[in-house]
Amino acid sequence: MENRSFRKFLEEKSANIKVERQGQRISWDEEVKKDKYSFTGFLEFAYSNKTSGDYIYLDRSTAFDILDRINWMEKKIKSLSTRLKILFLLLVASLLAAAWGWLT
Repeated sequence: MENRSFRKFLEEKSANIKVERQGQRISWDEEVKKDKYSFTGFLEFAYSNKTSGDYIYLDRSTAFDILDRINWMEKKIKSLSTRLKILFLLLVASLLAAAWGWLT
């Protein structure tokens, strides 16, 4: 029952929208109403040629997917910065050892 109402909503929403496909990318043009604040859906923000509104809204699954990716990237950055510090210390130690060997 809920699936039919969502399908009907999508059909009504897309009735007068022209969809263009350019290779792997799909885009569409949609008239944006000018209010004090305008809202844009995430898919419209990502794929539409029009400028986005003041706020972009996400569905829950997309928001959690983005949050998971951000958390993964933060862990990766911490790991790489730790690795960089270790490599820097090894470089300094090898330079000191080379300088000590050159001096003696």
